[in-house]
Amino acid sequence: MLLSWVSVLVFGFPVAMVLLGEAIRRLQRRHNPILPAVRILRNWVMPSLTLQILLVQVMGLSRATTLVRLSETMLWISLIYGALTLLNSILFEGAPQGSWQAKVPQLFRDLGRFLLVLLGSSIVLSTVWGADLGGFLTALGVGSLVLGLALQDSLGNIFSGVALLFEQPVRLGDWVEIDGTRGLVVELNWRAVHLLNSDKNLVVVPNSELGKTSFTNLSRPDRTHIQSLRFHFSLEDPPNLVKRMLEVAAMEIPGVLPEPAPSATLSSYNESSITYGLEVCCERVEDASSLADEIMGRVWYVSRRQGFTMPYPTRVLASALPASDRHVPDRESQYLPALHNSPFAKLPPAVLRRLASTYPVRSYGAAEVMLRQGVPVRELSLILQGEAELLWQSPGGSSPLTVGILVPGECFGESVVQLRKANSEATVRARTDLQLLQIDSDSLASLIDEYPFLNRELQAVGEIRHQAMAALLREPL
Repeated sequence: MLLSWVSVLVFGFPVAMVLLGEAIRRLQRRHNPILPAVRILRNWVMPSLTLQILLVQVMGLSRATTLVRLSETMLWISLIYGALTLLNSILFEGAPQGSWQAKVPQLFRDLGRFLLVLLGSSIVLSTVWGADLGGFLTALGVGSLVLGLALQDSLGNIFSGVALLFEQPVRLGDWVEIDGTRGLVVELNWRAVHLLNSDKNLVVVPNSELGKTSFTNLSRPDRTHIQSLRFHFSLEDPPNLVKRMLEVAAMEIPGVLPEPAPSATLSSYNESSITYGLEVCCERVEDASSLADEIMGRVWYVSRRQGFTMPYPTRVLASALPASDRHVPDRESQYLPALHNSPFAKLPPAVLRRLASTYPVRSYGAAEVMLRQGVPVRELSLILQGEAELLWQSPGGSSPLTVGILVPGECFGESVVQLRKANSEATVRARTDLQLLQIDSDSLASLIDEYPFLNRELQAVGEIRHQAMAALLREPL
């Protein structure tokens, strides 16, 4: 009998280790999920089993010996560890998305593994070391009761965390709003949910509080988000025109989704204004704040140009200086420098003063498009303040190319004087906030009739830009 056990140790153990090593290499190449369990079998279970056989069957030591008990304990622990790893690999590793295995949270799996280890340890203590588990269980029960009463808040957080993680109403990367606090979920644990708010501060919400209150998951059922805005306009402004202006202004903002399209509604009548609601959709909730800022800024510029009034209470304080000492810059002195650097520079001074003082001056915000390629040109625009960029989309091109930067004194829309080129050849977009002096086609035609050289000046501007676009295409247009 002794010879048989010696043969097992001398021949069987090396052969088993070689076979297990080869199995590990094959499983590793195939990325098989049971690979960790096989490694535990080779590295822990087999050495522990070999030591147990050596001590008991070859050396003949009694199982009551401390060394044998330690060896057997190690063997049991290895077996329990390997069995739990194999169970986890078979049930949960590589589980299909949407299956019940994939929905079981990691916290629940860890808790189940802990309970099974505790049960296995109790069996090892009873069978290997002969421990009396009755007194141990009694003491454990009393201690658990005391700890439960002392740590009821913490335990409430733990069990709430288990329920929340199992149900998974919140996941990492979701945007949620809890009691007015909005943030990105950056951590989920047994005790609390950690949110990163828009101020880059960490907000910790205990699981027990999360389980007792209602909250909004802004990332479900998908990550698109509808942002609601409120605007006030005068009672004299036609509601349908105001709503159309809000919708068109919102659609011009990059990041606003075309479907569902922006929707403006009349919300309420007030004492001195009408409240309008505007709903826009964006791809991500984290973009909503910056998108709202851009929309509100754009609405201010567009509403001013279209003559709508946003009636907010204002207070005008008179200056402490005498009225004779107060000075408000007139339009002539403010805008004449740009006119002197423009194609209109050769006009008589009286005409330049008339242009600066009588024609409409309109404001545009940065990134706003004043003129689009292919759209009919209805007026000539002269830059008084700010900068704009001239963009051109080549036939079949994927993105517009920059033709040049327009500064104060330069104009665009010069093709308005050429009936055969009624459509704009390029797009003009504001780089900074702009002020434009805009001359309608009829007024421009009257100026050209009176001063024919102005037509040559504008044609020269158009020709220079035409050549610049041809150079971008590297062939005559």
